[in-house]
Amino acid sequence: MANQVLGALDVGTQTTTLAAGEIDEGKLRVLHVVSVPTYGVKKGVIRNIGDVSKSIRKAFTEMSSRHNVDIYDVVTGLSTQEIKTSLLTGSKSFVSLAVMSEEDALQAQESAYSEELPNSPDVLLQRFKQRFRVNEQSVENPIGMKGNFLEASVLEVTAPRTAVEALHSAIQQAGMRPVDTVFTGCADATAVLNTQMRADGALVINFGAGTCDYLATSNRIVVAAGTLGIGGQHLTNDLAHAFKVTQEVAERMKIERGSAQIQPDLANERYNLLSTFSADRNVSVHAIQTVTTERVNETLHLLRKVLHRQGVLPSNLHGGVWLTGGTAALPNIVEQASAILEAPCKIGVPLDVLDLPEEVRKAPHRYATVIGMLMWRIRALANEEYKPSFFSRLRTFLRG
Repeated sequence: MANQVLGALDVGTQTTTLAAGEIDEGKLRVLHVVSVPTYGVKKGVIRNIGDVSKSIRKAFTEMSSRHNVDIYDVVTGLSTQEIKTSLLTGSKSFVSLAVMSEEDALQAQESAYSEELPNSPDVLLQRFKQRFRVNEQSVENPIGMKGNFLEASVLEVTAPRTAVEALHSAIQQAGMRPVDTVFTGCADATAVLNTQMRADGALVINFGAGTCDYLATSNRIVVAAGTLGIGGQHLTNDLAHAFKVTQEVAERMKIERGSAQIQPDLANERYNLLSTFSADRNVSVHAIQTVTTERVNETLHLLRKVLHRQGVLPSNLHGGVWLTGGTAALPNIVEQASAILEAPCKIGVPLDVLDLPEEVRKAPHRYATVIGMLMWRIRALANEEYKPSFFSRLRTFLRG
């Protein structure tokens, strides 16, 4: 019997990507990926549901015609600067000294959950376990410990209901069904981090076109997550404004000569704009890189300030900083991120995947989000199939 084909849909500010995958002995095999331009989205926010639906439908049609695969159910992702995180606590008290059980731990954890009302302005996307406290002592696993007070904490990630419903409406109008919605920063981390990195402390940054998602872990726990309303499109806009060229010309400038650091060996080079309205015009590469460097520095310093406020920095991110998304390909951005965030930095690529299509292998960092969504879907299906007991639910909770 053929393996079940899973679908993942990433509606980005600039590109809509549809991926098809299958489960092979518990692991992901990515079969096909198609990408088309996105219309109707700005900084991760849907401005025109009809235009977004057309982009999704085009991706569906290309998947069907090029690969003979029809995908109707998809896990999708959300990236908007209105993403919020909240640290919530729950507890359970005991009349006398007691040995903590699996059920006690789960009850304390579940009492921390917020109550999502139908008319709530925000929708819950994900919950991440934090640590327990037994009689004021912080522990990772309270089972078997003695005490008369148990406290559990969770980190909840929420998004505006209007943003979630707009995305779902666009998908449904395109003839597809959203079966799960994931914070895109979580999808990236799912794809590029392994257990050891999560334990050592790691930070994943997705530099998309309109937004910059981040997710930080420490001791296998998600300690911070969020989105900045800044992305690669801002570099393009800065170049268009600085040199008075079209968005198309500015995008080409960014790709061909942009950098996150000024490159001295290119200081004397000139760049031909190749514009219909300025065929003979050229500008210095130094000037182009000055513009892109300033925007990258501003973004990374803003991110550093946010992470410092959330208690992630300064710290030892021994698991590294991992960059994904299209802007991760910008020359010297790894070196600049490492210098500003004061941690080792590399380009993040999907791990523990059986196979990838050729176009994905050429630039795996660009597809980390949609591949992470497929991995997320596999985990969800596994949980549904095995109908976990109290103990296995707790074990999953402890592992995040």
